[in-house]
Amino acid sequence: MGTADGAVLGTTKIVDHGADSARWNLVVMAEGFTAAEQDAFHVAAESFVTKLFTTEPFRRMWCAINVHRVDVRSDESGADEPATCADGGTGAGTTRRTYFDASFCRDGTNRLLYGSEALAVATAAAAVPAVHARVVIVNSTRYGGAGGSAAWFSLAPEAAEIGVHELGHSAFQLADEYGDSIATWSAGEPSEPNVTTVTDRATTKWASRIAAATPLPTQENPGCAAMTTAASPVPAGTVGLFAGGSRAFCGIYHPQHICRMQVLGNEFCAVCKEAISARLRPFLPAFSGPVVGTQFHGTLTARQTARWFTYDWPACWHVLWTVVPTTPVTPTPGVTWKVGVERASRERTTYWLTVTNLTDASLELDGRYEIVART
Repeated sequence: MGTADGAVLGTTKIVDHGADSARWNLVVMAEGFTAAEQDAFHVAAESFVTKLFTTEPFRRMWCAINVHRVDVRSDESGADEPATCADGGTGAGTTRRTYFDASFCRDGTNRLLYGSEALAVATAAAAVPAVHARVVIVNSTRYGGAGGSAAWFSLAPEAAEIGVHELGHSAFQLADEYGDSIATWSAGEPSEPNVTTVTDRATTKWASRIAAATPLPTQENPGCAAMTTAASPVPAGTVGLFAGGSRAFCGIYHPQHICRMQVLGNEFCAVCKEAISARLRPFLPAFSGPVVGTQFHGTLTARQTARWFTYDWPACWHVLWTVVPTTPVTPTPGVTWKVGVERASRERTTYWLTVTNLTDASLELDGRYEIVART
């Protein structure tokens, strides 16, 4: 199993926000897709990218990100499924000849799915030398995933959601915010930004986000044998100290009652959002202009209002619009305008300029743009 059981077919930049040297580069790779199944991988990769775009804070930081798809052929479909697993789980008892040798039941946990981390790192680096994070999509409809040097996830119904969660681990060093195998945490203060053992109001990891009236700890787990199902004792969105994290039920705390790093399908909590944003912020487009020009020329009769539109502008560009009368001279304000913005697609924007002639004479005018930041 391994590189003898497949090959890298090629790389495509599917989200292009600028030079790789200036952006945060995510590489999405195929595992367990045969040559005939590459189109299915393309669909899965696009689904994941769409999910990422619609997830905060990635949507807000979208212009910092490039995404590269690496087509990898495996000789056989799927991933290894051991018949039995140490946690009591079961599988089909099958092995598959795949490039990254992905398998369920890693580390004795049936749902843990990953392959060769070293090979994933090397493959991504060979395809995109400026890589910052890696995702491997595994061609299996069984639920599974893991986050290490790469984020691994299957094609289960929650596939894209699993992928975003695992990317939280692999790219942003976020911890799980639940317990499932450890009664009480005893390993000291963790390094991850979204879990802590410190309950002191002044020194706990996210102290600046905790209101003075919020009790600490905010919610304990009385049994330490399962995650508590009790409702939050504070309003939704309150940042505090809630028991559970890093797979321990007690002795460690996460920031909010619910978060994507605890339960799939929820938003990231405020602390996780800031950790992700802090990592991506340096890669946002900076001032690069100005680049100026005239987009359209038009005529308005006395007191007329008209609307112009201009389409297919990169959504990540920062564009300012000005409308200027060119003739005749207007000794008082001659025009007023409003700019409407349509997000035509994930990557493209249409601008609508509504212009009013404030004078009693016909005016000729220019619609001028100034690009102050672009990819």
